[in-house]
Amino acid sequence: MTKEFFSVHKYVVQNNRIGFYSWAIENGYAHIYDQVSKEWVDLDNYNNDRVPLEIVSQEYNQIAGLIHEPNLGLKVVQNYNLQRSPFYYVMKFSLEPILSRNIELPEILVLRMASHYYGMMTEVVAMHCEEYNHNIVVDFKPSLPELVSKHQIEGMMFAFSRLVHHFIEKRPVGVQFTHQQEVINDELYHQTFYCQPTFSHDMNKLIYQTSVITHESDYPLLINPIIHAIKMQFPQILFNEMVRITLQVTLGFVSPTRENIARTLSMSIRTMQRRLKEEGMNFNDILLEVRKNRINHYLNASQLTLDKISLLMGYKATSQFHKAFRSWFGLTPKEYRAKI
Repeated sequence: MTKEFFSVHKYVVQNNRIGFYSWAIENGYAHIYDQVSKEWVDLDNYNNDRVPLEIVSQEYNQIAGLIHEPNLGLKVVQNYNLQRSPFYYVMKFSLEPILSRNIELPEILVLRMASHYYGMMTEVVAMHCEEYNHNIVVDFKPSLPELVSKHQIEGMMFAFSRLVHHFIEKRPVGVQFTHQQEVINDELYHQTFYCQPTFSHDMNKLIYQTSVITHESDYPLLINPIIHAIKMQFPQILFNEMVRITLQVTLGFVSPTRENIARTLSMSIRTMQRRLKEEGMNFNDILLEVRKNRINHYLNASQLTLDKISLLMGYKATSQFHKAFRSWFGLTPKEYRAKI
């Protein structure tokens, strides 16, 4: 079913307004800010922490139309205080068990976690993270293309890159935008993304380079802060979707056993299984679905070796992966890849 209503965390709207104000004061547009801000909705009119996406898009488009600033989104996000954002706090709490032990954070794990959480909490774009042989690519697809402007896209991608950089000190090596840009501010793009973006692509992308895919059998990780934050924002979300998100984020870094996933969610195995049963689901079916969805990408596009794919799929031995794969498709991974 296609989702028809999208919303944004109030923090995003509040920070946008602060960014608008700071930029307007610095650049002599205080009168325009005063003019348009009188028309903005009162966020207290919304009982929870969610505001319709149309609200934030209309505010962006209104100001952009009056001041004709080609990089408004980047300049707004430059004024964000990252460490005061709920996105930063939740990510930090989830990664704290790793950080406290001075274990190197796996880049893929952080990018998966950030893209799932950040994308769900903002809903400005649908985000998708994919691993390739030496790259990790994060896609940004506008939820409402007719409303979401290039300013929001650039701002979202810059905010995401700042969040990721804080935890793994990694900058994108490539930035791709779908929009055209008549005036390209090279200095500003290098200040924000630390590379020169390219334009008029089919998809908005941040491309991260990674030379080594590191693995440990079980990283000490707490997904529960992220799950709790999502549940608070979307009370209607089903528990099986929470388990699915946990597997999508941790597969290859936490052995996908009932015990490990239940512990990651801060609950007992019995409680997890009971809640899944209440929704007519079971753990093995969800795990199989996640694995089968991921294997299509790994074999079709990633150019990863079968040994690396086996690790990323959560198998301790390549022979286990081969056996499971043959049961799914009636072919070995090598035979399947040769047919593509």
